[in-house]
Amino acid sequence: MIRKGQRVHIKPEWQDAGDDQFTWIALEDEDGDRLKIMPLMPELPFPPVTIVETRMLIEGDAT
Repeated sequence: MIRKGQRVHIKPEWQDAGDDQFTWIALEDEDGDRLKIMPLMPELPFPPVTIVETRMLIEGDAT
């Protein structure tokens, strides 16, 4: 189960170009099959938020 603040990665088969360069963080606790995530990008004042299905994610820092 993914918790708010946990680091996640998008599985390679679901990545857009460049997604592997980011560390993603969960913005909410997992509840159902969808989750809001955002990349850790301190240089952006408003980083993008993405809604993904949990099956598209790998928990932790593993790639």
